[in-house]
Amino acid sequence: MIAQISLKDLEKNVYQLSVQDGLIDLQIGVFLLTFAIIPLLSTTLGDFWSSMVFLPIWSLLYFGVREIRKKVIQPRIGAVEFGTYRKTRQKKFNLIILIFNLLALLLGILSFINLFDLPGWAISVRFSVIILGGFSLAGYMMEFPRLYLYGVITALAPIIGEYLFTNFHVSHHGIPITFGTISPIIILVGLVIFLRLLKQYPVTEPEEME
Repeated sequence: MIAQISLKDLEKNVYQLSVQDGLIDLQIGVFLLTFAIIPLLSTTLGDFWSSMVFLPIWSLLYFGVREIRKKVIQPRIGAVEFGTYRKTRQKKFNLIILIFNLLALLLGILSFINLFDLPGWAISVRFSVIILGGFSLAGYMMEFPRLYLYGVITALAPIIGEYLFTNFHVSHHGIPITFGTISPIIILVGLVIFLRLLKQYPVTEPEEME
């Protein structure tokens, strides 16, 4: 029983090390940064194309992170093959995130067409609830506590933006300012964690046979 607990704890520690390498933080930060830029492009490209123009960037970011993990992270911490528990949990996480994203997309469409003629603050609150729910769910399923903090500060962004828009007439409901402020912070956190990991786990050269 003690051996089983030790192996489970060991697998958990290796898993947390494999996902908390700063790269997820960088992905989140870059993704949120696009929220700050999209409203500025919407006046010239329109709402649809101002979002679609970032798809190639997101694709490059996704595949770039995969390559960095393969060629930079794995040589330092090794490749990880998880057990049944972790694989099952990951499958459940993927399914829940898919359902959550579909729900978020539906609510986003409703907010865009404003079917129920809601005031701006109500749309912002609904958007914040979606953000907080998504980050909290991901943080729980991935056992990634830092995502809870990201969820809170990101959920505050639409509400603060709407406040700036209502009281100070800031353009685009304050989204470029709020998301443009939190995204560099998250990117910086990711860079610090990533560089610290590289320093903590240097690549060891294979010993030559005598």
